[in-house]
Amino acid sequence: MARKKTKSNHGRAPGKTQISISLPEDLVSKIDKIADVENRNRSNFIATHLESLADDQEAAEPAGTFKTAKKAAKKAAKKATKKKR
Repeated sequence: MARKKTKSNHGRAPGKTQISISLPEDLVSKIDKIADVENRNRSNFIATHLESLADDQEAAEPAGTFKTAKKAAKKAAKKATKKKR
């Protein structure tokens, strides 16, 4: 019987997705300095602040707008995952 393929997260914590972005060097330097002062790593610092920004945006938007966009993004991600199989 064939083994079912499982999605590997390459050693990352469950529920986490690795992304790649390009940022200006001076911004990365600022982020690193602040993260160091807060005794955090760059990834944690960026993720925490992006989550806070998204939460603030969700609270500021008319009811349903952010949730609709969030739902559409999840649907697109699922569709992309199915195409990879």
